[in-house]
Amino acid sequence: MAVFRIVAALLLTIGAVPDFSAWAQTQDELARMKSEYRRPPPLPVQNPTLAELGRELFFEPQISASGKTACAACHHAELGWGVLEPRSRNDSGKLTSRKSQPLLGIGHAGKALVGWDGRSATLEDQAKASIATGSMSMRETDTPVKVEVIEARIRANPDYVAKFQAALPGAPVNLDSIATALAAFERTLEPQPAPFDRWIEGDENAIPDSAKRGFALFNTTKSMCFTCHSGWRFTDDKFHDIGTTTTDRGRGRAVKDEDMQFAFKTPTLRSVALRPPYMHNASQATLHDVMKHYEKGGIDRPSRSPLMMPLQLTDQERGDLIAFMETLNETPAASVGAR
Repeated sequence: MAVFRIVAALLLTIGAVPDFSAWAQTQDELARMKSEYRRPPPLPVQNPTLAELGRELFFEPQISASGKTACAACHHAELGWGVLEPRSRNDSGKLTSRKSQPLLGIGHAGKALVGWDGRSATLEDQAKASIATGSMSMRETDTPVKVEVIEARIRANPDYVAKFQAALPGAPVNLDSIATALAAFERTLEPQPAPFDRWIEGDENAIPDSAKRGFALFNTTKSMCFTCHSGWRFTDDKFHDIGTTTTDRGRGRAVKDEDMQFAFKTPTLRSVALRPPYMHNASQATLHDVMKHYEKGGIDRPSRSPLMMPLQLTDQERGDLIAFMETLNETPAASVGAR
């Protein structure tokens, strides 16, 4: 794989690859590269009843302090369970400091930390924190609502009580069980097949030649994209300072590690073209702007990732990379989880 990427980078650099077919003769190398992005089967749903309950709660505003804000307010199915808004509005009516991360494929992240700064160890922890003290609480107002009030609302609904009993027999209906259900649902948010997946499986007509060139460039040292956006979900689930901000310290707010100052979690590129603007602070309006940011190398400082370095891309190469990312958009069936 490393040899192929170096060779491909050299070919692209010297202009020896005017179109995809010019280098596609290296079928063995191409097949190996494509195999790294072949999607696995969907994760088995361990408790379908629990996941279905979690789906209902995901769209239920009564689990917020105000009774007006649902998880779905910041995670839309048609956008890969992300948002278009640069900053979401929390349950206190105030704008948050970061754009909501997409949840698409989050179940495949395993034990990776959750959130832009990784402050939550699990999806369950994230849900509990959001409801108790985070974006779905009203702690920023003069009339905060205790978690016990929210729990009582759900217990007062006989339909929910019956569903909790069916999904978690004998368990109390409280914040822990609510978070357990929400996390079970979130782990079912599988990316739907995209044109890129059909190409990986052998349909050469599924994506245009420009996207094929973009995929090749994506996997070379000329673009360095593959170093962080790796695997079929196009994320390493790690934290990197890519030089986007001078105020929000990201992971550096959660841990005392100089290398993690201004570092944020790599988001998935699945359906990325559907949800501009980009970065944790929505500082890049378009994918073209994102390319230009990486070409400049971001803010130079001690914590900046060593993977960040100025790039030199032509207009065609920039367009090819964007064409490739556009093939990662889900089919319309991606909205099946929505109400």
